[in-house]
Amino acid sequence: MLTKDLLRYKIQKAQIYPQFIDPTNSELLRVAEQLIAVFETSPNESRATLLESSKHIIDSTQEAPIIKRGLEKLLLDRTEFDTAPNEELIAFRHKLFTATSRLLSQEQFEDYAAYQREVLQIMVGKSPMEQTELSAKLYADLPSSQPVLAFNTLSAERLLHRYNAAQVQGLLLHCNTVMLKLADSMTAELRQLFKYLRFNQLLSTIRKEGELYEITVDGPLNLFYKTKRYGMNLANFFIAVLHQPKWELTAEIQFRNKRRSRLSLDESCGIKPISQQFLAYIPEDIQLFQKMLQNKTDDWQVRPGSQFLPLAGDFYCFPDYQLVHKSGVETAIELFHPWHQGHLIARLNTLTEQKDVSLILGVSKELEKNSLIAEALEASAYFSQFGFTFRDVPTMRTLLPILNSLV
Repeated sequence: MLTKDLLRYKIQKAQIYPQFIDPTNSELLRVAEQLIAVFETSPNESRATLLESSKHIIDSTQEAPIIKRGLEKLLLDRTEFDTAPNEELIAFRHKLFTATSRLLSQEQFEDYAAYQREVLQIMVGKSPMEQTELSAKLYADLPSSQPVLAFNTLSAERLLHRYNAAQVQGLLLHCNTVMLKLADSMTAELRQLFKYLRFNQLLSTIRKEGELYEITVDGPLNLFYKTKRYGMNLANFFIAVLHQPKWELTAEIQFRNKRRSRLSLDESCGIKPISQQFLAYIPEDIQLFQKMLQNKTDDWQVRPGSQFLPLAGDFYCFPDYQLVHKSGVETAIELFHPWHQGHLIARLNTLTEQKDVSLILGVSKELEKNSLIAEALEASAYFSQFGFTFRDVPTMRTLLPILNSLV
């Protein structure tokens, strides 16, 4: 992900235009190849050594520095550093600080050099140690000294496409709303896109307009709860959009103390998919939920949501889970997380008038702290029959009674 200082864009007449690079540009490809080569040979080197080698390429090539620093940032995101606490160094520092504290309280020194010599003597015994060696060992676990464990490499061309995608992702971190239009193809790719939407716990309203699905997704600037995490989820969701054959995205972007600008993109922007389409991927929370259900009953089977539920007013719901009873009875579960306040109220209002849908609602206990939500849940006859609350994930204690009532 690119930080705001690495984004390249222009704003003209309230329209914002990301400044994409040409993925076929030979000079940029050469720079990308050089940077990738540095990162590929970095395992076991320190972060400082890696950044020094990368800086040499950035300083010695002719392309715009902001582009090269952006490429470097994306490669750093694919690099794993050893950030685990070093117990040996922690023990060494504890011994050093204890010894120096005792020295200062018990002895007088002529000058700082004499104090240093005494400290070194205590720490190494009869083996001599230079001050520089002591300093190096004392701070060996600072970020600059962290060794590289692994690097997830990629081709130069894919890195340039990833850079263009990151320009859009960086803008989406500062958006109020995102409007996405998709063809009603009902392909596996489209269903997977809606799974990504649910997996990332994004706020969305799904509506059918003719032959198009119109998805309105709230942006992080519309929220007051964990906006950074939500913004990252929205930015990651854009990667899934790139797998769609035909799409149109409109977003309202607003940087701090700036006027709102409009971002408009479609599949003609030229960004190729930069990740694999994991059609069979099942998130960890769903795997946990499946395991909990299997431990409690063999009567129900659960799987990730994969089908739309039509609602009143040409709206649709794409549930988190779909459950099937051994008798053939089917139902679905839609979860509402702490940032889903407005959407929960809308869903309760819709279901008040709709009786022909089998949908169980799970509501985060964090939402109950809001008096408006608490009152709405208390007043909802639908929720009293087909709703439950949860903390992190649904529990069988609250869910099974509802499931059993359906059969």
